[in-house]
Amino acid sequence: MLKVRLSVVLLLLSMIASYEALATEQAVERPKIGLALSGGGARGAAHVGVFKVLEELQIPVDYIAGTSMGAVVGGLYASGMSSDEIAYQLDSIDWENVFIDKPDRPDRSQRRKDDDKLYLVKGKIGVKNAEIRLPKAAVQGQKFDLILKALTLPAAQVNDFNELPIPFRAVAMDIATGEEVIIAGGDLAISMHASMAIPAAFAPIELNGQLLVDGGAANNLPISVVKAMGADIVIAVDISTPLLTKEKLDRPLAVIDQLTGLLTRRNVEMQLKLLNDKDVLILPELDAIGTMDFDEVINAVNIGHQAAVEQKEKLSRLSVDKRVYATYKSQHRDLEWSQPTVDFLRIENDSKLSEQVLLQHLNIQVGQPLDIASIETGIATVYGLDIFESVRYDLVSEDGKTGVVINVKQKSWGTDSLQAGLELSSDFSGESSFNIGLAYTQQPLNSLNGEWRTALQLGEEPAIVTELYQPLDAAARYFTYAALSWDNRDIRLYGDVSGRADAEYEIQRWGLRLAVGRNFGNWGEIRVGVRRFTGNADLSVGAPSFRSFDFDDGNVFLSASMDTLDSLNFPREGYFHNIELTSAKDALGADSEYDKVDIQLSGAKSWNDDSLIFSFRYGSTLSGDSSIHNRYRLGGFMQLSGFNENELSGQHYGLLSLAYQRRVYRSQIIPVYAGVSAQFGNTWEDKDDIGFGTDDLLSSGTLFLGTDTPIGPLYLGYGKAEGRDDGAAYLYLGQPFF
Repeated sequence: MLKVRLSVVLLLLSMIASYEALATEQAVERPKIGLALSGGGARGAAHVGVFKVLEELQIPVDYIAGTSMGAVVGGLYASGMSSDEIAYQLDSIDWENVFIDKPDRPDRSQRRKDDDKLYLVKGKIGVKNAEIRLPKAAVQGQKFDLILKALTLPAAQVNDFNELPIPFRAVAMDIATGEEVIIAGGDLAISMHASMAIPAAFAPIELNGQLLVDGGAANNLPISVVKAMGADIVIAVDISTPLLTKEKLDRPLAVIDQLTGLLTRRNVEMQLKLLNDKDVLILPELDAIGTMDFDEVINAVNIGHQAAVEQKEKLSRLSVDKRVYATYKSQHRDLEWSQPTVDFLRIENDSKLSEQVLLQHLNIQVGQPLDIASIETGIATVYGLDIFESVRYDLVSEDGKTGVVINVKQKSWGTDSLQAGLELSSDFSGESSFNIGLAYTQQPLNSLNGEWRTALQLGEEPAIVTELYQPLDAAARYFTYAALSWDNRDIRLYGDVSGRADAEYEIQRWGLRLAVGRNFGNWGEIRVGVRRFTGNADLSVGAPSFRSFDFDDGNVFLSASMDTLDSLNFPREGYFHNIELTSAKDALGADSEYDKVDIQLSGAKSWNDDSLIFSFRYGSTLSGDSSIHNRYRLGGFMQLSGFNENELSGQHYGLLSLAYQRRVYRSQIIPVYAGVSAQFGNTWEDKDDIGFGTDDLLSSGTLFLGTDTPIGPLYLGYGKAEGRDDGAAYLYLGQPFF
């Protein structure tokens, strides 16, 4: 009986061994399957839907080659991510923000935040060796780099793409020669980025001595590449943008897109000729999704899934049974990844800045577990210094220790810059103002990132200022500031709210400012300093009781500010608070002594596309009489709309603004907002007249439509003020809330 049982057991073991051997033999002998994934921007998310069907049908994938977005999703799939994980990650990315290199405003230093108040034109022109230079592309891809790096962390130590769970190739083009470049190793994130570096839109990526751009113009559907890797059967997914019809070629950009499409289409057609009857071609119907429609990625995934399902009959021939698929999965295990401890930190720096400055801003802790979020925040802070073309990190292993290497590359087009600014206000009834400014900034002057800026303004209020800002320590906690200035502006004095001025002065003044300060991270600062002004007030219009005069002012001041706003143009989150105390002294040259206080409390809160914005401003001459150039002014768009610009003036003022705005058009380039605002405020000449009751305040309401353009926030609005029979329409370029 024992012998019989033993025989049965041996027979079963023999059958199992034979079955496993057969499964292994099938796994070895089955044809090798390769994926060829084309480029197409946001349309490339359709590839992920194809991956999902391959998983459902248990079709093993042995090789992947991708171009552009095909390289991005293909690289993620090759590194071990499932289709569901990739779809989730693509949907989680803030694509609108990815294509804006500038760090989010809360990540910028207080100094760089102050730029937003002065120069509304977003772009800067580089200056190098006394020559004006432009960046290599509209987007350097700084944020895109960080996203790809985070997504490919498990592959950080893989330098040969044959060692990925699925062997992989990314296809790019050498912009110097136009030749196809097949990337088979190195940094996976950089390789994916290079394959998607669309010329003129994304900056080229320098890799192995070559300047690489999007591979679409060289080989947008890399069938030849995946066949060369060893694929017996190719599943090709073509999501290329179709060519435009003659009727749609009615715009310059459409013609340019068509030229690019023609180059891409020709190489795709050449690649399609390499397919045979065993291969499978999948053509997702993505007509409604454009290359930049990244908000449609999940829709594209579903379309890709449907397109693959429609090829199910042909794809099913490539399916294997559960045991063979399990064997395949065991041979293509996901990369092991565990959070390492940072044993060392190294910085590769080609700039003037000292290594200590970079270390202080990065704030990476050696000896602590790797914190990617902290590294990304530090890198954003360094990039926000606005002198670097790129700031990247790598994880390296040396002598059994894990380190972080930070590579900072100074702007190749020059760290000195020119930036313009525009201000425009018109009420379509004769009241208008226009100013244009240009600033030249030299930075960094030294290893601590000192900067010297000279700005010129022309228009209704001409001015010139030259200023020096010098951090005193590597962390930029302490700083000094000095400025010389000249400005010219008109001040109207009104006796009532009729809209008719009693007098108008042309004010010219020359000034000197000196200050020392303390920064608190990226959110606030304190300054203390002295200011000295001298000038003249020439009477332009007015009764004989008014006269021209000269004035001198010298004061000490203390200011404290906190700024966490995400935007000054159309804020959605954060706060801006400021308080300043000023005391004029005879000893500093003031004609008369006075003390005054200025307070601003502002903020914004949003949900979905809706935002509430509030602002309270108050200024008061506490004692004495301040000079005419220090008078508070109200009137104009969002400053008591319906009153003339700067119609109200006095030694004291208060203004409360409440606004609701809704983003009515989402756009990665020019979003559009609509809203309504109510303002309550007044100016007072005497302290005893100050009051905040309904009888003491003037009120106005405003309807507006606004858009955040490359030259600044532009508004079209209508305002109606209390006590005025007629309202006022406005065209306004500027920041009305702050």
